[in-house]
Parts: sequence; C-alpha cells; structure tokens
Amino acid sequence: MLWTSGFLMKCSRMGFLVLMLLVLFGSCASAQESPPPSPFFDDIIQQMEFEKPTRIVGRFRSLDGYEDAIWIEWTHLNDGAGWRAVSREMMFKVLPRDAGMMEFFRRLSPGTSLHMTVQQDPDGNRRILELEGT
Repeated sequence: MLWTSGFLMKCSRMGFLVLMLLVLFGSCASAQESPPPSPFFDDIIQQMEFEKPTRIVGRFRSLDGYEDAIWIEWTHLNDGAGWRAVSREMMFKVLPRDAGMMEFFRRLSPGTSLHMTVQQDPDGNRRILELEGT
C-alpha cells in the first residue's frame, strides 16, 4: 500500500540521494585528510646523499660492532658557500678510507669533533675520503 502510494519510492530516492552525497563528500574529505608530501623528508634525504665528495663536520660517537666503521653525529655541512648547521640531529655510519684511519678512530673518545670529506661508494656505503688532521 505504501509502495503504491509513492511514499516509499520517495523515501528510497531520498535515501539514495543522501547515500550518494555521503559517498561523494566522504571521499573528498578523506582525500583532503592525507597531508601533502612533506619537504622535511625531501630535505633529509637530499642531505644524506653523498653522490659527490661532501665536506662535513661530525662528532665521533662509537665504533660499529659489525664492521670496520664508525658512527658519527652529523653537525655541519659545507655547501660550497660556507659551513651551515645540519637542521636535525642525524647519526649515521661511515667507513674509513683504509685500515690506518680505522686505527686512528679506535683511539678517539666519544664526542671528538671530526672534519672530513665523505662520498658514497659504488656499494652505497658512505666512505671517508679525507680526514683533516691525519
């Protein structure tokens, strides 16, 4: 009886319309909820790329327990125009140029400031090309 009177038909159409609006605006809202790509991560990734020789300053933190390498806290970068502080505290592993350089690192105390030139080798490791004072 209600169906023949058109009442249910109007309710069904109205419900369908409301459902479609919710789906449409819900998908727009969820698309807006995802933040745009952050330049913060792009900057960090770009800073960590050492495809060409890069002069940096860092503090010696520790010897690596698995291979002949050291962990440093990176503090400054020479961008060609001068020294600038690195925006975030970053620690990463670097490999020495040779065995003699590794012996030098074994005698260091944590916190010792190191000025070095680093470049990524063909295996993707950051390798110290030059260490000032050695």
